[in-house]
Amino acid sequence: MYSLDVNFLRERKQEAKPRKETQTQRQTFTPQGGGEDDKLPLIVGAIVGVALPAMVFGYQLIISQQIEGVEEDVSDLEQELGQLEGQQEEINQKEEELEEAEDNLTALADIFNTIKPMSAVLQDVRDRAPGNIQINSLQEGEQDSFDVEGIGESFEAVNYFVLTLKRSPFIEQESVNLQTASRTDFSVEIEELPQDVEEVSAARVISYTISFQLNDEPASELIANFEEKGATGLVTRIRTLQERGIIE
Repeated sequence: MYSLDVNFLRERKQEAKPRKETQTQRQTFTPQGGGEDDKLPLIVGAIVGVALPAMVFGYQLIISQQIEGVEEDVSDLEQELGQLEGQQEEINQKEEELEEAEDNLTALADIFNTIKPMSAVLQDVRDRAPGNIQINSLQEGEQDSFDVEGIGESFEAVNYFVLTLKRSPFIEQESVNLQTASRTDFSVEIEELPQDVEEVSAARVISYTISFQLNDEPASELIANFEEKGATGLVTRIRTLQERGIIE
């Protein structure tokens, strides 16, 4: 009886051993099975694999539309720039024409501003001659130079005439020069003498020549003097140029 029990126990141990191995195999195989938690990464990966290309395509489409819009804006701006450049060229041309016209007008104004009318100069010379001085001629030479010829009662009268010419607003003071002054007979032709007069002797006078030059004083500074001497035409022109701001 004793030996049977021993064998029985051995057999049970041998039978129990394979069952343990089977349970171990089940435990090892179970993690390789397909549960819902194990499928989640696959689903997420599939979604990402589909959505990512779609997102990239959509982004490319948006960028392409933006590029087309920018290109259209650039094209419009280039057209506007071309028009503006054409207008700018026209403006530059008009500005050049205006500048040329202003230069011509300024040059003309400068000419008017340097003019001293002969009528005003002659009248001023006559007004400065004292009563005992006679002016026979006033001749214009080169570079606004003049020669006055005539006769005077005395040397003192001629010298006084020289001094008055130096005070003229039209004449350069340092240029006034007494060229000649000499005694001469002043003869007067008389067709018939009075009965009580037998003979008339020639008067002794001083024949003179005085030279001078006009000064560089602008005509715009001599308006009052020109008006006084009757040069109203030049005065009107100068005042018109002053009103337009071309000359001061």
